[in-house]
Amino acid sequence: MSDRGTRTFHQIDAEPYSFPFDGHWSSADTALLLLGFQQGTISELSATPAFTTALDLLSVALDCGLFVAVSRRVARRDGDDVVPAEGFGGLDFPPQLILPDTALVVDHSGDNAFYRTPLETELKAPGIRNLLIAGLPTDGLVHATQRTANDMGFECLAVADACQGTSETRHAAQLRITTFGNGLFGTVASAAAVKAALTKI
Repeated sequence: MSDRGTRTFHQIDAEPYSFPFDGHWSSADTALLLLGFQQGTISELSATPAFTTALDLLSVALDCGLFVAVSRRVARRDGDDVVPAEGFGGLDFPPQLILPDTALVVDHSGDNAFYRTPLETELKAPGIRNLLIAGLPTDGLVHATQRTANDMGFECLAVADACQGTSETRHAAQLRITTFGNGLFGTVASAAAVKAALTKI
């Protein structure tokens, strides 16, 4: 994480409105949320390009001092024992995903990183209100988590090219749904637009 103190940023050029809506965001109130970037999932979805984009975004986010939260999809037996989720390649993150000690990692079952996890509490405790979201698949974990976050009062942006769906058609459709009704579930932008806002002086 950057040691430059709190940094404020320009709005992100996003659809259907510039992010965030009120125009005010900073390293103190924003988190990068990485969802489901596990080795098996990346392989099954042929999602290396999205993962590479997410890694690049992670590097910029850390340099700017953003909080980072990472979700790991698992299954749960009776008694809450964590086991690998069937069809999702186990628990392992790729070795390229190097996280700082300050990163929050949450294990969750199903398509919602907030379900039966401390994610909401851990985000709100330090005053996080804006989420930049990347992950796999768009038409599952990403969208369900973003909808829940929106209901919880977070301002959300899905980074389109740092996400990938189970098909390109479903990916595109889910991003359209995100922006339905002038941003009912949040906004969508490219990684380039996010990076431009984070690095603009």
